[in-house]
Amino acid sequence: MSTASISVCTSTALPVSMRAAWGMRFALGFLLTVVLWGICYFVLMGPGLLVGDLLFSMMCFCILPGGMIAGRWRAMIDPRSNSAVKSGFMVGFLCAFFNLLIVGSMFQEGASSIEITGWLFGLFALCSGLGALGGAISLTTSPVSLERIPSSLGMLSAVLASAILLLLMSGGLVTGLEAGLAVPDWPGSFGHNMLLYPMREMTADTGVFFEHAHRLYGMLVGTGALTLLVFGILNDRRKWIRGLVILLLCMICIQGLMGGLRVTETSTILALVHGVFGQLVFTLALLIAAFTTNRWLFSSPSAEHPAAAADRPFAFALVILLVGQLIFGACVRHLQTLSSDGIGLEIPYWAVMVHITAGVLIFAIATLLGYRSGAVYRSITLLRRLGLGLLVIVSLQLLLGIVALVAVSLRTVSTPPIWEVIFTSMHQATGALLLGLSALFLIWHLRLVKPQAAENAELAPAN
Repeated sequence: MSTASISVCTSTALPVSMRAAWGMRFALGFLLTVVLWGICYFVLMGPGLLVGDLLFSMMCFCILPGGMIAGRWRAMIDPRSNSAVKSGFMVGFLCAFFNLLIVGSMFQEGASSIEITGWLFGLFALCSGLGALGGAISLTTSPVSLERIPSSLGMLSAVLASAILLLLMSGGLVTGLEAGLAVPDWPGSFGHNMLLYPMREMTADTGVFFEHAHRLYGMLVGTGALTLLVFGILNDRRKWIRGLVILLLCMICIQGLMGGLRVTETSTILALVHGVFGQLVFTLALLIAAFTTNRWLFSSPSAEHPAAAADRPFAFALVILLVGQLIFGACVRHLQTLSSDGIGLEIPYWAVMVHITAGVLIFAIATLLGYRSGAVYRSITLLRRLGLGLLVIVSLQLLLGIVALVAVSLRTVSTPPIWEVIFTSMHQATGALLLGLSALFLIWHLRLVKPQAAENAELAPAN
């Protein structure tokens, strides 16, 4: 793959434009922020624990690998100066920039301008310095060739999809812990600006931590979607891609609005729609990530394959069934109520039965596609790997579904036990992964293979 072909397919004026370079910087900076927030979320669930304190003190050093990646990818990130240190520095700087979303929550009430300035200087100095150090370390290795570096837009989309998945997982914990109304107002938090609500008041035992952290994750995802919109318009001339990134941002805004109204209106229906819609947002982000990869841009036109005609309807059916399955799964989770004696749950069994029936059908179709991908698409590595992923994820989802159903059915207390929360939340997150993976299998199947023409199909048995 030549740099000339890169220029044509990415629709930029230069083989590696500065717009693409900045897109990759933002992608890596956003990736580091998502990783840091994930670690911080885990730490703050149990503040004071030794393992948490160790992770908190070490998590900033996660920026080092980001700087090293930036240095090794300097052929794209900084093509003019070819400076690994500068590349790492900029990635660390952008990580600090994204983290401005939560810096305000760390200030003491009435903090002076000198204290605030010191916080901000320390944040940017630490992140930029560690990024530059990682870039310097990368000088001991050879830079990665341009052909092996992922596209900046594909990288940014994939990181955004990961952030959305974390948002879904934190939302699952909010639902499982019944903490959706722990913060009673919106868009503020207990009268504070959402971004300035003191972190020291985010206590896990009252549910405030889980609900407010979910809101902050939503802000991070929204910021990532805005970034993707800017670079999607700048770096990709395909009108339908621009339309998709605009649609993604609109869906994220609608999702946030529904989440807020769910609090102010205390609406169970909004909570149900909010849960389903979020998984569709995640799937769209995954699809955009696929559409903007170098593999998609440079893959050969779809080739005729004798198995394509038989498999394609199953691939479509799997995606459609999974969307319906999400709806009935959300009904099971959001329409359950405490029993009349105040302990245990009353579950809408009509939704449970449909959910179980659809689950068995989905398991059968996903298993069929996964098996056939390994058997008939051996020469197409991507389809074979996606098929293997379907087999693994659908098996895990079935197991988690059984455990989650047992946990909910056997509850004998009004407060959900932690093991029930863990398995129901994992079941929800794995469902999102299964939907996303099924959608990826479908679009790559459409991209890479097509049914044989009638005249070729007649000759196929003789070959």
